Amino acid sequence: MNSKQLQRLLIFYSAVGIFTISILVAIISIFPLYEKLRRNEESNLQSALRTRRLAVEEFLSRARGITSQIASRTYARRELEIYNRNNNKSDFDISIIAGDLEDALIQSEDVVGISRFGIDNQLVVELGLPIPKTLWKLLIQKSKISNPIRIKNEFNLVISQPIINSKKQQVGTDLVLFKIQGLEKIIRDNRGLGKTGEVFLGTLEEQKIKLFLSSKNENKSLSESIAEGLEKTLFSQDYGVIFVKPKFWSYGQIIAYEPVSEVNWGLVIAIEHQELYARINRQIFTIAIVIIVLTILGVGGMVLLLRPLTSQAIIQTELEKELEEKNLALSELNYTQKQLLLEIRERKKTQTRLQNDNRILIELAQNRAVNQGDLLIGIQAITEATSKILEVERVGVWLYDDSKTYLKSLDLYQHKLNEHIREINLNLKDYPNYLQAITSLQDNIIAANDARNDPRTKEFLENYLKPLDIFSMLDAGIWVGGEIVGLICIEKCSPIKYWTIEDESFVRSIANMISLAIEASDRQLAENSLRESEAQLKAQKQELEQTLEELKWTQTQMIHSEKMSSLGQMVAGVAHEINNPVNFIHGNIIYATDYTQDLLNLLQLYQNYYPHPHREIEEEIEAIELNFLQEDMKKVLKSMEIGTERIIEIVKSLRNFSRLDEAEIQEVDLHEGIDSTLMILQNRFKAKPGFLGIEVIKEYGQLPSINCYAGQLNQVFMNIIGNAIDAIEDAQSKEQKKCDVGCIQIKTQVIEDNWVKILIADNGGGMSEKVRCNLFEPFFTTKPIGKGTGLGLSISYQIIVEKHQGKLKCNSQIGKGTEFIITIPMNLN
Repeated sequence: MNSKQLQRLLIFYSAVGIFTISILVAIISIFPLYEKLRRNEESNLQSALRTRRLAVEEFLSRARGITSQIASRTYARRELEIYNRNNNKSDFDISIIAGDLEDALIQSEDVVGISRFGIDNQLVVELGLPIPKTLWKLLIQKSKISNPIRIKNEFNLVISQPIINSKKQQVGTDLVLFKIQGLEKIIRDNRGLGKTGEVFLGTLEEQKIKLFLSSKNENKSLSESIAEGLEKTLFSQDYGVIFVKPKFWSYGQIIAYEPVSEVNWGLVIAIEHQELYARINRQIFTIAIVIIVLTILGVGGMVLLLRPLTSQAIIQTELEKELEEKNLALSELNYTQKQLLLEIRERKKTQTRLQNDNRILIELAQNRAVNQGDLLIGIQAITEATSKILEVERVGVWLYDDSKTYLKSLDLYQHKLNEHIREINLNLKDYPNYLQAITSLQDNIIAANDARNDPRTKEFLENYLKPLDIFSMLDAGIWVGGEIVGLICIEKCSPIKYWTIEDESFVRSIANMISLAIEASDRQLAENSLRESEAQLKAQKQELEQTLEELKWTQTQMIHSEKMSSLGQMVAGVAHEINNPVNFIHGNIIYATDYTQDLLNLLQLYQNYYPHPHREIEEEIEAIELNFLQEDMKKVLKSMEIGTERIIEIVKSLRNFSRLDEAEIQEVDLHEGIDSTLMILQNRFKAKPGFLGIEVIKEYGQLPSINCYAGQLNQVFMNIIGNAIDAIEDAQSKEQKKCDVGCIQIKTQVIEDNWVKILIADNGGGMSEKVRCNLFEPFFTTKPIGKGTGLGLSISYQIIVEKHQGKLKCNSQIGKGTEFIITIPMNLN
């Protein structure tokens, strides 16, 4: 074959190959594009269906909202409740219910009928178009929408709505009849569906499709093929797109379907296969023609381009044979050069390795954890660095126990998992050869390249090396104080690693660094022990001081408890002793009043029937001033009655204050305790020379009864209000507020989370910040000697904070008065 024939043959095969490849590439590219365009068209069809489905759901939601508004009319619902309770339904006037529902019927254009049923599902009111009795089965305990029904040649919907009262109880049901002209408008909107596109609305009953509305077909029926395809598909999925094969010469149908939420309806769009994919077919046909034309042009261009290139290729082939021989000679020279380069790289690598080792050792030596005795963190840094430098999977630091029969893992670093493990023990009695190798270490190193066959380490094979896939080991002893205390173990998984002199030297340096870290840790432990001893002594001192403080508090509490107990007993005794005679006097005043009135009535009768008495009687009447005596006697008896009632109230206040006859924790009215305290202190509120008096302002909130220590709370009220009186008296005596009458404000309220807040404020002279900070300290007082003990507010603080788990705060400024805020829980656990 000459060069001309070879040139033609190359050009022919190149052209055929290029044309074939171009056609294949075009076909492979067009098929995915065609499928993608088909999916886009089907997605557009599904979007059009989804838009109509959302419009249908919006129509149904609005109808439900109107039905709910009709059922929730308060006045008509109350009248329905009265109707339900009425035993004689025939006598009940239902015009009120009818009037309210008629107003609802007028307000909505879509509502054409309303039927209201009572709790017994009996018809109460029916307005507008009557609802067929076959739909009364919708009377259930939740809202429901019926399928469209024909009434007077028009389609309508019936929606049931339970009528719920304020107690969340059903008292009846409304059936509302709606026109579906808006729904028909949505279905008959055929925009964007072409000539053959059609929209259907229907449901699936007894495995058969029942249609309600259609966009074109007035008979509202699907073709037999579409109906069969949908009935089979709807049992396997809720929505999607399916292809219905054609029958005879008709085109196939593309069907998109989706369910309507909250009702058993479905929407369907049917469009002919040919129309839906017409635009895609045109695009694909155009692309195919363009590809064929471009392929023919490309093949022609390649033929023109290959003609000069093939002649050059033939000449180049001959030249390549000559070059091949020369390349063989050069390859031998290159091999020799590569060997020299490898040797140079190995030397550079060794030098770089030594530099990295020195740098790592310097960094570890300067590590803060290693130097300052944080042994665990320092050892972890060393094992991680060693694993990185030597490129091994496991590095462990093991220390002897006291008997030197076990090796305990101080830290075992696993490079692949990047984790540190501790608390692993090895019994050296199970490995006698390894134990002998350790005890006879001369150069401080056990370098086992093939650890599975090395006599010093092969006894680890079954229990340690095989399970962990370890092939090579490099161990070095750790010496402290001239004695070996442990080992650093370098473990390499597959394949076998041959340890170099540099590796052994580096491990010796690491072992020495671990020794330094252990010595630093021992020093740190000694220093920490000394500091702990000092801290323990300090803590004991603080504990003794706290105990002394608690003893003071206990003594204070005992003194105050004994004092208040004696006071309570005395108050209860006085109240009891006063109560009996006062009750006797108060009870007899009623009879004395009646007897006196009877005597005065009798005297009046004598004056009426004997207007001219004896002279001596007239003189006596004049002497005793009988008329004045008759009027004044009533006033005297009334004053005595008021006085005894006042004494009874005081006795009641004393009994409430003492509460010695009641349980310690009980439900009480806080206002009653505050009023009892004010009653006892009533005498101190009155004005007197040099004192303008005190006005008490009570702003009581609505408080429930609370669980508390009632008697102790009364003590708190007594202490705080008593101090407020003292502060106002002191301010007026120093003429700080000449024109102001004393004022004590008491305010109560319930705050969030079931807590009660009591505020007691006065307009006294106030106090400095220094005094306020020490206010609740035991034995602290600003009063003169003999007037105050300094225990009242400290005990009050203890009662509120410790006894009632509450809060006691004080706010005060000099010249602006003081306020105490008490916050306690309603239920004391």
